[in-house]
Amino acid sequence: MGRTYLFECSLCQYRAKISGGADSGLHCEVQTVRCRDCRELFDVFTRVRRRPGAVAKFLQFFRPEIPPVVLRGGGAGQPLVWEKFKLTCPVQPKHLVEAWNDPGRCPRCGNFLEKNGLPFRLWD
Repeated sequence: MGRTYLFECSLCQYRAKISGGADSGLHCEVQTVRCRDCRELFDVFTRVRRRPGAVAKFLQFFRPEIPPVVLRGGGAGQPLVWEKFKLTCPVQPKHLVEAWNDPGRCPRCGNFLEKNGLPFRLWD
């Protein structure tokens, strides 16, 4: 069961709804990344578990604060396999990104971000 938290910067009022590092659900694993070009924090997939040869069916719009669900397709009886992904920016794959872990600094001003004590969202 993955968790999404609200992180806030007290200096520049930056807010992000992210996991705050590596996190995993039943069918996916995410990692929080800092994009140096966008100056934003995002949760991106590192691994997704699905049937071999299945095409990803994600929503047409992408909201980085909500990890998309892995849709179950046909082919019952086939084992699920893990597919790995590189850390990339969801806005532009050519942007420079680096893994970000809590406690970490604000991508805009460099101040440490404050983590809300309760999870904003539980996801699987």
